[in-house]
Amino acid sequence: MQQVSLRDITKSFPHTRAVDQVSITFRAGEIHAILGENGAGKSTLMHILSGLYRPDAGAIFIDNQPQTFSSPRAALAAGIAMVHQHFMLVPSLSVAENVFLALPRRSPLLVRRHLLSQHIRQLANRYRIPIDSPDVPVSTLSIGAQQRVEILKALASEARCLILDEPTAVLTPAEVEDLFRTLQGLKQEGYLIILITHKIPEVLACSDQLSVLRHGRLVTTLPTATCTAEQLARCMIGDAPLPPLRRSLPQLPPQESSPSPPLLTFENVWSHPLHNRVTLHDISFTLQAGEVMGIAGVDGNGQTELTELLIGLQTPARGTVRLAGQPLVTYTPAVLRTAGVCLIPQDRQREGLALSFTVAENLLLNVSCLAVVAPGFWLAPRAVQRFAARQITRFGITPPSPTQPVSTLSGGNQQRVVIARELAYNARVIIAVHPSRGLDISASRYVHDELLACCSRGAGIILISTDLDEVLTLSHRIYILYQGRLLGPIEPTASREHIGRMMTGTWMTY
Repeated sequence: MQQVSLRDITKSFPHTRAVDQVSITFRAGEIHAILGENGAGKSTLMHILSGLYRPDAGAIFIDNQPQTFSSPRAALAAGIAMVHQHFMLVPSLSVAENVFLALPRRSPLLVRRHLLSQHIRQLANRYRIPIDSPDVPVSTLSIGAQQRVEILKALASEARCLILDEPTAVLTPAEVEDLFRTLQGLKQEGYLIILITHKIPEVLACSDQLSVLRHGRLVTTLPTATCTAEQLARCMIGDAPLPPLRRSLPQLPPQESSPSPPLLTFENVWSHPLHNRVTLHDISFTLQAGEVMGIAGVDGNGQTELTELLIGLQTPARGTVRLAGQPLVTYTPAVLRTAGVCLIPQDRQREGLALSFTVAENLLLNVSCLAVVAPGFWLAPRAVQRFAARQITRFGITPPSPTQPVSTLSGGNQQRVVIARELAYNARVIIAVHPSRGLDISASRYVHDELLACCSRGAGIILISTDLDEVLTLSHRIYILYQGRLLGPIEPTASREHIGRMMTGTWMTY
């Protein structure tokens, strides 16, 4: 495979034309970035190339030979594999078993577990993809580790064209550097790497060519070396000014002079030890009204377990949790939700949305919303439509159709649906986990702006993110989560070197 060409590709969905007559040529031995805002058509275009969608018009050519892909399997047979932003793994199977499903030639010998595990380790070492254990279930892995399994699957399939959809969304800076080294090595071996992203610094750091999409149309294709960050930002957003980030955090009163108790208090809280899970040790903090408390850390150090404790999916093994100064006796998600604790989850598609439901139906998946919209037993269609229309307008969800399946929305608009639902009523404590994951500059600033607006109205926010820039930008104070322990607090003005040493355990500050 020397060249892959898309010629006049068009794809429409109800209420929107996602891709409009796009023509791009990709060449072997290069990293070609597809850049654009959420909803620009990047993922749709690559879903067509990988066989997930069929184009309404246009054609795909490999080495000047026309191709028609009826499925991802057909595209894979032609040498094209895609690593999706939202993972395509079987959670109950092990790492080795998931990779085994991608192998083009499945030797019966590999069914023997020790041989399969050995083979997967060899693949991981060859491509320098860190895999702790091939034998653990994928469901027990952190988001970052699952991402690495997806990349290893694509490489194991022997495809020569790899499409990576936002591959760095959940990786630490060190892991991003490792990934880029792997991609550079694959490029030297003649692989074609197509990188879907909205992160301009990463495009400038690793790509050879770039194409910018806006509103489904191709804006330009250029050698990366000729571009600047400012030029690419203008290409992405057009003439519209970038929305400013409202960075004026409200001043917090000293705790001793605060007239009301903290919104949320954890006192020496431990989680139950569970197999293949991080155990939280002696977690203590207070969250005040109007405060953003940032929690940074390398993924897999207890972020999932802490989130489950915060929303009641786990009960503390010991310690005390207080809401507005009162100890929680009954510790369930329903009690916490009723008390105003809401969650913006780390994976909007798996944890935040029912993809087969409409926008209006997803906006009602909250007991607080249901209690207001339908106070009795009857869910009045007109009341549902009024509520959905109000939230769509307030949060700028596009296309503005309550009956649109939420699965057809872009990632940024899916995130707006989640936020519109969670912040509709009675949000006192907001747990925001990777809230801008996979979002472009404009959408990220929108999410941050909404969180800070809630903060200014007196809500407390716990921001759990592996994006250090996000944590430093939004937080009044920062904790570091390392191996189940909460280190800190530290000020957002602390040096990145100091924070990095805490994240890796080389600077133990309790």
